[in-house]
Amino acid sequence: MMNSPRIGSLKNSKAVLLILLWIWFTITSLISTNSSMFVHHADDTWYQWSFVSKVLLMTLVTVVLVDSLERLRLLVLVMAGCFAYFVAKAFPFIIMTGGSFRLYGPEYSMIADNNDFGLALNMTAPLFFFLAQSEEKRWVRGLCGFLFFITIPAVFCTYSRGALTGLIAVIGLMLIKSRQRLLLIPVIGFGLVVALIFAPAAWQQRMDPTRPDAIDGSAKSRLNAWQYSWNLAKDHPVSGGGFGTFTQQLFRIYAPNSQDMHGPHSVYFQVLAEHGFPGLALFLGLIASCFLTLRRITRAANARGDHVVLAYANMFRYSLIGFLTSGVFLGRAYFDYFFSIVACLAALEIASHRAWAHQDEEAEEENEEEEEEELPMGERLLLPKGGVA
Repeated sequence: MMNSPRIGSLKNSKAVLLILLWIWFTITSLISTNSSMFVHHADDTWYQWSFVSKVLLMTLVTVVLVDSLERLRLLVLVMAGCFAYFVAKAFPFIIMTGGSFRLYGPEYSMIADNNDFGLALNMTAPLFFFLAQSEEKRWVRGLCGFLFFITIPAVFCTYSRGALTGLIAVIGLMLIKSRQRLLLIPVIGFGLVVALIFAPAAWQQRMDPTRPDAIDGSAKSRLNAWQYSWNLAKDHPVSGGGFGTFTQQLFRIYAPNSQDMHGPHSVYFQVLAEHGFPGLALFLGLIASCFLTLRRITRAANARGDHVVLAYANMFRYSLIGFLTSGVFLGRAYFDYFFSIVACLAALEIASHRAWAHQDEEAEEENEEEEEEELPMGERLLLPKGGVA
């Protein structure tokens, strides 16, 4: 049975917003499945509602169970370790093929598609980088540093323009903001050499924004899907169309090109179309809460000189940036990895404050003992038990 401190973890702002999101997702699902306009995809709506509900439930369970910095460390190592396997497996393949083939994630997973795999790698690269700064064992730091280094060509070889955009944002902001920016210079140099000299012609052509056909079918499909989402949300601003509302029947009504039916191609337009403006506001509110928390934790960790907490705050900050920037072009609003990072951030906030409070109590007790020892013996005997008068 969970004790009260663990139940109290659900009062965290991120946990509260996750619960509110789930409530709103449930409301929009009920409205859409009872609407003549959207009832045709009711089965998909409830299937996705069930899936997302499980993701959010396990996110809240993570917030409750990860109640110490050591547990958080183990969780992050497991998350990083899972992607370390895929990156290490892909690196020899990239070398042998010269990057001529696209990288995909494991089949039947949320990262099976090359775009989703690139998104996940962008979110994992900061974990590798800051674990290389915070881990005690030298071999672990070296391994994480190497994994960060080889994640860069792995992102390139997904051939995902959305992933490349996210990678540029993550590395660029780390270079500007991170105190370890000098460590990034060789990585950036390596990336430029790979992109400009060794990258296959097919990759360079796909990523070149100046080519005459830069606005290709994929880009046009994105613009079409975004306009569809906006048109649908204008007609149904409160509840949207519910989960799974990207259907051919609705594209005929709301899309500029009804024949070009695709998914949302953006986490933001996906939430807007499926859950209306209130749903998007809650989703953006969750993101804003994360960055406000990161700001508070960073300030407190700097003031205390807690380099481990600072490293974890930075890894979650840049992981979220990887999701948010790549997510402009990728429809993964309910990505379980994103919600895992949110859970880790909530756990970091709770665990760090508990650890700091414990340190303050120990320091106060030590000060009281030192003050008591400095007093003459006679005065020491007159002190009330447990402290200084």
